[in-house]
Parts: sequence; C-alpha cells; structure tokens
Amino acid sequence: MKCSHCGEEIGRLVYFCPWCGNFLGEQRLLPFEDVKLTFLRADLSGFTKMSETMIAEDVMAFLNEVFGFFAKIIEHNKGIIYQIIGDEMVSIFGLPKGSTFASHMAIFAAEEMFNKLFDCNKKEYLKNPIGLKIGVETESASIFNVEDNLQDNLQNRLIITLGFKKSQILQKNAENNTILVGESLYQATKAFFEYREVGEFFEHDLSIKAYEYQLKLKT
Repeated sequence: MKCSHCGEEIGRLVYFCPWCGNFLGEQRLLPFEDVKLTFLRADLSGFTKMSETMIAEDVMAFLNEVFGFFAKIIEHNKGIIYQIIGDEMVSIFGLPKGSTFASHMAIFAAEEMFNKLFDCNKKEYLKNPIGLKIGVETESASIFNVEDNLQDNLQNRLIITLGFKKSQILQKNAENNTILVGESLYQATKAFFEYREVGEFFEHDLSIKAYEYQLKLKT
C-alpha cells in the first residue's frame, strides 16, 4: 500500500506512515484505551567501574546473563519488558488490560531481581560487585490499540503517561541497592509490604513523594 500523504510505499500493516507520520486508519479518533499500569525501572550501579576491570566480551556476557535473569523474573510476575537501554531495564505491569495485583507483582519482581543479582555477584571473576537501583510507580496511561499483540511489539505502541518519568525520577534518586516507590503504588500495597517514608523529589513540574521498600535479601 502507499501513503496517501507522501506517496511512499509501505510494506506492512501499520497505523502511521513510517516516512511522514500520516495516520493511515479510517477512524478520525485514535483508538486509545485508558488503563492503570505499574512502571518499573531498574538500573545497574557500579557498571562503569566493573567495565574497567574486565574485557569487553566478559562485560557483555555478564550484562546479558543478568538481564536474561531479570527478563524471566519480570515475565514470571506477569510483567512485560518495554525497553533495555544500556545498563537500564524498563518494564510494565498491568497488561493485558484487567490484570490484577500489578503493583504487588512489580514489588515481588523487584525483590527477586535483587536476590538474583546477589547470586550473580558471587562469580569469581567479578572483582567489583554490581548494585541495583529500582524505581516503581503506578500511574494511569492511555495506550493506542492496547489489546493487539502486546508481547510482540509493546515498544511500538503510543503510550501517553507520566509513569515512565515518575519511575525514572524514583530510580535516579534511589540509593544503591534500594527500591523507591511512589505515592500511588505505596497506597495500593502498604497493607502488604513494609515501607519507610523517604521524602519528596522535585524535577521540573513534577513532585513525587517517595517510600523505600524494606528489602528482604538472601544472606
């Protein structure tokens, strides 16, 4: 098919022209759906220092192994990997629409990730153990065409939400080897988990009240 706006040939079924961005659907209103999602951002700390003492092949092998474990943990807890950027992983809980206890599952996943990293840090060749900083928040989101093949191409969906930014702010302000959660997730899970109030973080026009989840790590 060809785009009616720019005339470029499009070889697969998409809603927007990859050349000019023209909407190719017949509907005047985009099929957005409003959902409540939980966003988890995990960042490996100490990665740069580790890289200085290992050859590039070993660094990539370790990173791939850790993120492979993390991906299995997230999927086991009914989450979806949204994006991996360098030493950071972004995941979403609460899809398909109607999934229950997404906030709780995200906390379970986060704690499992810490315990798995604890095991990975025992490797003999690892001179500088890696830490982990996680930010988690529950937030409303509008997703374009939410139900179609979510596992395959969620990264290509148009997702409008403050959840990505809020979880990023929490993750950036987390101390090494801690989980910070926002107000919405705290309110949804405080009857099940123990938290410590940390304070409030400000970035641009966003104000986020943060709580530290009390980790129960293996010894």
